[in-house]
Amino acid sequence: MPSFPLTLSLVFTVATITAWIIFVGLAELTGAHIGLIPDANSSLPKERLFELTRSTVTAAGLLAGVFAIVYAYRKQRIEEAASLRADSETLGARYQTAAEQLGHDRAAVRLAGIYALSRLADDDSTQRETICRLLCAYLRISYDPHDPPPGEREVRLTAIKVIAEHLQNPAAETTWCGIDLDFSGARFDGGSFAGAHFTSGAVNFSGCDFTHGTISFDHATFSGATVNFGSGDDPPAVFSGAQVLFTGAHFRDGIISFIFSEFRRGEIAFGGAFFGGSRVSFGSCILESADLSFGGPIWSGAKFAAGRVSFAGAELRGGFMSFMGVDFCGTHVDLDIHLTGTSILFDEAYFTSGVISIGEAEIRGGTISFDGAHAPERIFDSWPLPAPPSESRAKNKKVTKRKTSRAPKSRERAKRNDDGA
Repeated sequence: MPSFPLTLSLVFTVATITAWIIFVGLAELTGAHIGLIPDANSSLPKERLFELTRSTVTAAGLLAGVFAIVYAYRKQRIEEAASLRADSETLGARYQTAAEQLGHDRAAVRLAGIYALSRLADDDSTQRETICRLLCAYLRISYDPHDPPPGEREVRLTAIKVIAEHLQNPAAETTWCGIDLDFSGARFDGGSFAGAHFTSGAVNFSGCDFTHGTISFDHATFSGATVNFGSGDDPPAVFSGAQVLFTGAHFRDGIISFIFSEFRRGEIAFGGAFFGGSRVSFGSCILESADLSFGGPIWSGAKFAAGRVSFAGAELRGGFMSFMGVDFCGTHVDLDIHLTGTSILFDEAYFTSGVISIGEAEIRGGTISFDGAHAPERIFDSWPLPAPPSESRAKNKKVTKRKTSRAPKSRERAKRNDDGA
């Protein structure tokens, strides 16, 4: 940088030359031809000289003001850029610190890392998707719920809580709705996604093991996302003892797939859920010693208003599947199942519109009950309904079991049928 006196001299010289050029230009415009370098014959009346001088000062002041504004704007932009670089460096340092905390040996430090990542995602939208994926990746780390390290279960439940909190309001500035969530292969022994909004993107639960505890999707909204608990191409989810609740959930759009999923123990409840446009598939799933309920003595009945729910090719070997108190008023429900020793209950269900297809079901044993059902003959397709209640049925509470004359679908055919639906 030049010295201050030299800089001041240069500025004064430039300002003087600029002012003289303005003065000469104004003189030329007003008819006084004095030239850029006046000669001895050039002269101006005092009044004209005063007016030109005043106009020159005014024009120079305006020019100086414009220069000052440009300089201030340029300085502000430089300062903003420097501030952004500083903020970026600070956020990067915060991310690195929080990520290191998440990998710490002590559970308390990992908890602090999760909350630090959550705050960072709120402050820096550019890191939001990365942080979301990092928390999902943490949940995919191998985990033994029967012998967890000290504090590890609390850390995992906190990670689920942080993700769920950011899925509550799709309109929020800090929302994570629409970001792909990959939980594939994770083991869940608790956690809540209650009230979450799955609005778009892909949510992958394929290969997950829901071992025990309660995993809640109560009052969650599925309105555009593809939620995969098993698609036929990925390993299916296994429900092996947990209570998984979808009570009060809304299935408005999108695809929710349980294809080839295995329900071996525990309870999966859709009580009070609303099916209003989604494609929900339980195609080729296995129900064995588990309870799959859409209504019953504990849960209020779900409402099937639109869309399609498919159980094509499902194998029901034990436990029960309950549609007690369910309101069927517009959905196509495909029950082309393999029934062996399982109870399917339509007690107190309401049938007003839609289609329930049991045309290719294979019934080898078990019970199908319509006790107290309201007009089931309205919507059943290609399957003879049980005979009206008789004295013998009132005693044993069983419905006559029939086997259709059509061949049962294979698991592969059931999957193709569901994919084409």
